[in-house]
Amino acid sequence: MLCDVRNKHILDTSAWNALFDDPDRDLLIEAALSRTIFPTCIAITEVDATEDTAWRMDILRLMKTLGRDNRPMASPNQLIITACEGYSKRAAMITLNAGSDAEGAWIALSNPTQVDEAAQRLALDFNAEREDVMRTFTEGLRRGLQSIFVAGTQRPRSIGSLIRHYSLDDNFLYEVIDPIYKRATGAALPRAELWPLLNSLYEWRMFLMGYACAIYQRAVQEQGYGHKRNPGHLDLWSATYLPICDVFVTRDKRQRRALKILNKANPHPAQILSYAQWRQSLRAAPLCPRRWSWTLSSGGAEGS
Repeated sequence: MLCDVRNKHILDTSAWNALFDDPDRDLLIEAALSRTIFPTCIAITEVDATEDTAWRMDILRLMKTLGRDNRPMASPNQLIITACEGYSKRAAMITLNAGSDAEGAWIALSNPTQVDEAAQRLALDFNAEREDVMRTFTEGLRRGLQSIFVAGTQRPRSIGSLIRHYSLDDNFLYEVIDPIYKRATGAALPRAELWPLLNSLYEWRMFLMGYACAIYQRAVQEQGYGHKRNPGHLDLWSATYLPICDVFVTRDKRQRRALKILNKANPHPAQILSYAQWRQSLRAAPLCPRRWSWTLSSGGAEGS
């Protein structure tokens, strides 16, 4: 069961790249095998999008070596859909690696040669589309918000203040969550179930806060705004994984800074480490496990 799995680690794409390029890679791999490492659909999709065929296959083999038989964590949007389905059925466990994206990621890990030119282009287009959607949304939102701020509305001074503002607005939260819940389950979320859902599925909270972070950094803050100066869409999507793992590793400083802020509101906070910190920790004593209400389908660990 997942609750019994020790040292659950998730590496983002930048961390996988750093490990692959590390001169001490073989020694680090040996040490990392004492951890339980879960590849994610986000990282696999980003690797799949790489044009260099040899490099792509080598990274996928590295992910399979360290991930062993652990099937990849589904993409955050699929996790949220699965969470809604499980909540509606009052399921005791929710599968972490369900969906066609996770199945495709598992195929890529198991047989990297399947990621041909067509698959590479599909992954590249998918990643670009996700970022374009977020960029278009936040740029339009910024244009609208600037006139509001000029008119005298106070600008939120931090990501935390923005999150606190909207977390107190049940109507806003319901309008965001209900359409997704309805698409996942075929039925509307009863209004009385809004906070029971958010209090039982912390992944929902972190999913929403990833978007809140993108909105603040790209559309609200007065300086340093925009997509070029802040974490990408997929980087912030990774916040959804934080309640699931013990350790999240990234070499991306902007992503790490944002996730550390969001992790403060995570009821089950993970350690968020730079690659250098994680590299050093591979020789250290293992971390204590925690208990989760998640499960994995065949080929991986299960949680209760």
